[in-house]
Amino acid sequence: MEVRKTIIKSQYNPGEQRLSEGEENYHRVIEYAREGIAIQVAGTIVYVNHKLLEMLGYQDATQLIGQAASELTEPARREISLELETSMLIESTELFSIEDVYLCQDGTFLPVEVSVIPISYQGAPAVQIIARDISERKKIEAEIWEYQDMLKRLSSDLILSEAAQRRNLAIVLHDHLGQSLAMAKIKMDGILGNIQDENLKSKLQAIHQDISDAVKQTRSLTYELSPPVLHELGLIVALEWRLEKFSEETKIKTSINKNVDHVELRNEQSVILFRSVDEILKNIVKHAEASVVNILVLITKYALTVEVEDNGKGFDTSLLGPQRRNTGSFGLFSIKERIEYLGGVLEITSKIGRGTIVTLNVPVSLEGKQWP
Repeated sequence: MEVRKTIIKSQYNPGEQRLSEGEENYHRVIEYAREGIAIQVAGTIVYVNHKLLEMLGYQDATQLIGQAASELTEPARREISLELETSMLIESTELFSIEDVYLCQDGTFLPVEVSVIPISYQGAPAVQIIARDISERKKIEAEIWEYQDMLKRLSSDLILSEAAQRRNLAIVLHDHLGQSLAMAKIKMDGILGNIQDENLKSKLQAIHQDISDAVKQTRSLTYELSPPVLHELGLIVALEWRLEKFSEETKIKTSINKNVDHVELRNEQSVILFRSVDEILKNIVKHAEASVVNILVLITKYALTVEVEDNGKGFDTSLLGPQRRNTGSFGLFSIKERIEYLGGVLEITSKIGRGTIVTLNVPVSLEGKQWP
């Protein structure tokens, strides 16, 4: 207690008149405040409370008095911090806050939330600066960001793992089961050519048809699990194939516009983008009630953009916000996580009755490669 009284007295200018009772009370209040407080007059600090000294690791108020408040900030941020505080004081007479970083006496940095307000101090225009230690909050925010990044990586790793398993299963179906069924069909063709008994021939033809159906189903399942076109011919051709198949299944009119016919991407980029577009197309069927779907693919030297547009009923995009998100929007949320894992951005534009545009923008590097 005695230490704090000494600190208060050490900040008074001996040449000044004795403080009024109101000023004494004001000092007493801010001296025991939970936030660090400094008062600046004519560009220099004339008063700091005990909490600010404690936050910054100083022992004596005289170590800070006489400095400009901007000197509390880490050197790299001093100019911009001073500009922000000056401009906002000019534009507003109300309290405002910014996040900043203060330099402690031992050379470490302390993240703070700084509030600045114009006041009158000992009859002169002054500025009161209130600094709140937010290091714990920043630590928690960093942990949350790290956790979110881990979730994004996990989500994408699961997608890639699933894609690898799908591809392996598709290869087994094509190379083993598909080939065996195809060979059985060929043998059955040979047998049917030598059968004279019409009754037996009719039964064998029924078996032959079953084998033909199994071949088609195996081929269809192979493409559904992992379309070879994606791995053999690339993303753009795979999107063309998927859009054509989508149109056949749903009777929705489709088109695709692109500024290149082929682009070389990393496997994870191709798989995630293809699966994301596939998920968007499924959402259109479930919710949009659209009759037309258009896909636009644009490639630049450093970015790839895939835009999926429908003329459906649209929706209120505020429903995608954290406060109002429902289970129906989980698919879009999942796509967003995957695209952000690639360093990209998902944008959704929609108006009720005027369709929806979903844009996937992913950074790519085409250095040394042909691009538009």
